[in-house]
Amino acid sequence: MQAYNSECKPVSCGSTSSGVAINWSHNLPNPVPNALFVFTEVATGRQTRVQVAPHDHHCFNLNAGVYRVLALAKGCAPYRGILQMTAGTSTPFNPVLNPRVDEPLTMKTALAKFNVGLRPTRDLDVPAGETRVLDSDDPTYKPDWQVVAVASVEAAKAMVGHPDETWGGGTLPRFSAIAVSTNTDPASIARQAAREFVYGNSSSVSHWKDEIDKYVFDESWSFHLFTMGTVTINAGATLVVGQGSNFFLCEKLRMHVTATLLIKGPGPVQVQPLSYESFC
Repeated sequence: MQAYNSECKPVSCGSTSSGVAINWSHNLPNPVPNALFVFTEVATGRQTRVQVAPHDHHCFNLNAGVYRVLALAKGCAPYRGILQMTAGTSTPFNPVLNPRVDEPLTMKTALAKFNVGLRPTRDLDVPAGETRVLDSDDPTYKPDWQVVAVASVEAAKAMVGHPDETWGGGTLPRFSAIAVSTNTDPASIARQAAREFVYGNSSSVSHWKDEIDKYVFDESWSFHLFTMGTVTINAGATLVVGQGSNFFLCEKLRMHVTATLLIKGPGPVQVQPLSYESFC
């Protein structure tokens, strides 16, 4: 790895080697000391990390190929993109990072992706040394949960998936490309495509959307969503989520340093506290 303060010139460096020349800047009013760049090779998943100061021309070698790039810097919004590295040349990379804007998360906005509205919430206190299981079959918690229906792959992505922007945009899949042959079962293709649509880049399999809904979401899926106020897990206590409680949202989660939040059970499980406090 080498760093230069002048422009990199394309050079012949073999059939698989290439270079990237980083020279980044930002729109923040205050100085930013450096940014962490993470280059993930799409073909292998191999990551290369490097810290670079703004306006400091920095060059280093990478294998030729396609990379997902993530840039993180204090006070800046994360930068995500796709970079094509060509063998035998240095590829300029000059991203501009923008100020980070954090929108406050409320219970109303958290519930919006589940297509349900606000309802009164109760607090929960798990006594020291005891175990509580959030289970929809337990009448104790009947006021705290409601049924969430997942009727399409788009609804599933909104509830439990990852935004396409996470993978740098474009149409590159996160997972391996779907292998299709004349003997491939359409239902099998739909299941593979559903995984990519929900947890990867939906743009790469958008043409399979109707088949996914036909074979995977032919019937609406139902899950239990728990919503609570302040949840306190005291010393040595355990709260179990996932057994009859697929989704768990609370306004505040307070945990003793010896407490345990145990997630287990069938189906998707998501835990989302709007704020968190550790105590001793």
